[in-house]
Amino acid sequence: MVRLMRLVRPPPESALEDELLPLARAAAAGNASAMRTLLVALGPDVLRVVRRLFGAGHPEVEDVAQECAVALVQSLPRFRGECSTRHFAARVALHHSMAARRNLLARKRALPAPEASVAADEAAVDEPCPEARALANAKAAVVRALCDELPPSQAEALALHFVLGYTVHEAAALLGAPLETVRSRLRLAKQALRERALAHPELGEQREETA
Repeated sequence: MVRLMRLVRPPPESALEDELLPLARAAAAGNASAMRTLLVALGPDVLRVVRRLFGAGHPEVEDVAQECAVALVQSLPRFRGECSTRHFAARVALHHSMAARRNLLARKRALPAPEASVAADEAAVDEPCPEARALANAKAAVVRALCDELPPSQAEALALHFVLGYTVHEAAALLGAPLETVRSRLRLAKQALRERALAHPELGEQREETA
């Protein structure tokens, strides 16, 4: 069984007004200066999501992050402030990154088998201990591979909860789905994850962390 440690724990939604919301609204209305300021503010959040989905050292990270920024610009007109601007940007980046990973895998399958390049997709994620880093990388690699194969609704719930560190309640709010629906998606994803973990001896003795 595998116990997944959430890799990122975003700050909880503040009871205060979203400080980026006025910028987002101005940018959506066509204010170029507001758009530049907003992208600078959200750039680290977008890049963090891409790195979590691809692995910090993956060669596609920078290109995908730029594509996510374009997708965010295109998505702003439909942002209604139901969640924070940062959470909205994270979901746009997550959705686009997952699609980019699937497209990349499809292109790779259509080509002759490339030379092995495991390190790029399983790059270190700031773990000080080599053993802990290896285990964390193995966990992350299993989750990424599973996200590529699960139905989109399950993959998105799994990535939001375990890769980006959102609580189940936060994930439900971001997805605009009932809490029990998200719990059900996560249960199905966890079942697939347990089956995957059987093929990874280094993960076999870990217990799964429940939501």
